[in-house]
Amino acid sequence: MVRIEAEPGFVLHQTPYRETSLLVDLYSRQHGRVRCVAKGFRKPNKKGISRAIFPYTEHQFSWQGNGDLKTLTRADAIQAPIFLQREALFTGLYINELLYRLMHEHDPHPYFYGHYQQFIMQLAKHGPNEAMLRQVEMSLLEELGYGLVLNADNQGLAIDANLFYQYVPEHGLTLIGNSQGPNALYGRDLIALVEADFSQPSVMRTAKQINRRVIDFYLGGRPLHSRELYRQHIMSVDNHPSAVK
Repeated sequence: MVRIEAEPGFVLHQTPYRETSLLVDLYSRQHGRVRCVAKGFRKPNKKGISRAIFPYTEHQFSWQGNGDLKTLTRADAIQAPIFLQREALFTGLYINELLYRLMHEHDPHPYFYGHYQQFIMQLAKHGPNEAMLRQVEMSLLEELGYGLVLNADNQGLAIDANLFYQYVPEHGLTLIGNSQGPNALYGRDLIALVEADFSQPSVMRTAKQINRRVIDFYLGGRPLHSRELYRQHIMSVDNHPSAVK
């Protein structure tokens, strides 16, 4: 039987299972995404306290088992619990869902683990930052083998700052010349994006458009629940009579 002890990781998703247990999906540093049943974790101890697993908080996890569904035996937080609020919470839900949906089970990504860890800490301390989010999206795509080639078009030609392009996930950047259609990407913005220069709003829009197109492609058209939750949140705020317009 496989036994893993004190493996650093985060919980990506958890749901109640039967009366006292949980089904949890973990992102661990050396073992990637692992699905476990946490038997009895919802059952209060003699002091009336159940064994909580805090999202966005690093733990040391121990599990065992031979099948795809492991049995979680310990979950010890190694930092103070992190509680994200408002916009930061929706951002955290979104990035966790991306990992949950795009990462294969038992496929380790220790390099990205550090990126995720830093992202969560910055999110908790300073709130959401769009440039940081776009960079994490691109880092995840690169780590999973879906990396974006943005310094040349699909013919191998260097990006021209004065021309327009379109990004097609199967083919990369395609030159569309001087046209400025709805999906056109300005060469100057692409060059800035490669240099991680997000100082112009147009570069941020370009990053969002490309990342969303690629992510949606690899999701196979399946919607992200976190996006829908955020959309509903925005609608409720906009429709509230006391909301700041």
